[in-house]
Amino acid sequence: MQDIIFKNGIICDGTGCKSYIGDVAVEDGKITKILSSIQDQAKETIDISGLVIAPGFIDMHSHSDTAFLVDERCESKICQGVTTEVAGQCGATIYSCPKDKMDNLYKYVGEDERFDIKYYASSSFKEFLSKVKAANKKMSTNLISLIGHGALRTSVMGFEGRKATEEEMQMMASLLDDDMKSGAWGLSLGLGYAPGVFADQDELNALGHVVKKYDGMVTSHMRDQGAHIFEALDEMYEINRKTNAKVHIAHLKMSGKKQWGRADELIQNIKEAQKVGIKVTADMYPYTAASSGITNVFPKWTLDGGVAKAAQRLLTPERDQIIAFLNEDYQTRQDGEGLYVVTTHGAYPVADDKNIYELSQELGLSMADTIAKVAVEANGNVDCIMFAMADKDVMYLLGQDIAIGSDGYGLPLSEKENLGKPHPRNFGTFPRFLRLARENHLCSLETAVSRMTKMTADILELKDRGVLKEGFVADITIFNPNTITDNATYKNPFMKPTGIEHVIMNGEFAIYNGQQTEKRLGQFILKK
Repeated sequence: MQDIIFKNGIICDGTGCKSYIGDVAVEDGKITKILSSIQDQAKETIDISGLVIAPGFIDMHSHSDTAFLVDERCESKICQGVTTEVAGQCGATIYSCPKDKMDNLYKYVGEDERFDIKYYASSSFKEFLSKVKAANKKMSTNLISLIGHGALRTSVMGFEGRKATEEEMQMMASLLDDDMKSGAWGLSLGLGYAPGVFADQDELNALGHVVKKYDGMVTSHMRDQGAHIFEALDEMYEINRKTNAKVHIAHLKMSGKKQWGRADELIQNIKEAQKVGIKVTADMYPYTAASSGITNVFPKWTLDGGVAKAAQRLLTPERDQIIAFLNEDYQTRQDGEGLYVVTTHGAYPVADDKNIYELSQELGLSMADTIAKVAVEANGNVDCIMFAMADKDVMYLLGQDIAIGSDGYGLPLSEKENLGKPHPRNFGTFPRFLRLARENHLCSLETAVSRMTKMTADILELKDRGVLKEGFVADITIFNPNTITDNATYKNPFMKPTGIEHVIMNGEFAIYNGQQTEKRLGQFILKK
């Protein structure tokens, strides 16, 4: 007897092949049959006429590493139909670190009022998994874990903005090697942030060799996503040239007004690299705004010592140089309205939920001085949304063969349970992509589903998910192709999407008739 049979669904199997009407059976956590008609007995039979039955969506770029430690529901992701997330991105994880240098890691991870982050900060990925198990922590999505280069570098070197020595590179490589043995999927780089911004090609290549040893991947928030994006891309290609490790470009974009209209050049550059044998892939999110810390708009040299140090430089003679840099980028009202403060984490609440132009008018300061004021008051710990991309470029990229990643966290849907108003990508990325593809004829439904499922599984070389196939894990998302849409906005991001009817994980219901169940079915998927 089958556990569940879904009848009369529009089977969109993730391969990109034409969809068709049929039945799908699930038993013991696996997909057991896919036929035009299944006559077996089942514990539960559900007619899903008019609904698409697809593989569970795989979020290629997620920051949900510790989200489940705060709230096991992970509502913002599971309610989008996401069943698996690739976490540990942009160089930032709370592991790994030499045991005698844990103070460095504690400084790197900072404080988090929502959970005991220093308890969970670990000397290794294996130790982190042990702490999670010991605390009996549950989660609602599967997590595939990368190791953050920023964590490795800070743990070994502190926040020093200099070239790593051979010994330091070997220490980082040894930590990474142990974590890869424990089931991590690769290394993530945050080359636009401290301390990754200070790493050179030799350091990246040294770690790339370790990743290649375990057939993993190197993902990157690149050093530059604007004026110097092509040099940044070549830095990633060089990792592959020198080590043969696969490289992956996170949240692909053309950032900054001066670069708008060049998205076609960006795609051509990547295609040409692929043609000559560079193993490179990419993901993106369907929004024109990015989200990061306020010091991300500072000159990169200020990050020597970390974000707190960058903010403190505004109290020294270096302030004039920083203000001059900011004045270049924040000249018009539109510039200031494009930088929105999500939260100062309680340090300077007058700035929360305001854009820099609006706040500058209240404070009677220039926009550059306003940014400086906020940074100083919050010691650099400020979450922001930056409207940095052109809609035309985003739509062009969405029409290309690129995987989808949210760059978001698993968050509660309740505004009261969140800090400020986070980016709507946390709540709407995948339904939004399906809506935009439908309304703008960006690609077929089958291709859109493939870019959220099999394409990501192929990038990861994930062998048992991403396709509806007999014998594969029964991670399944069922949605209405005509009504699926995002409802989250920048003003009100805490809106559940429309059109996700059922989400099945490991053969059990995580979402049933549009409502989350009490089951927490997520697990860490370890690389074999």
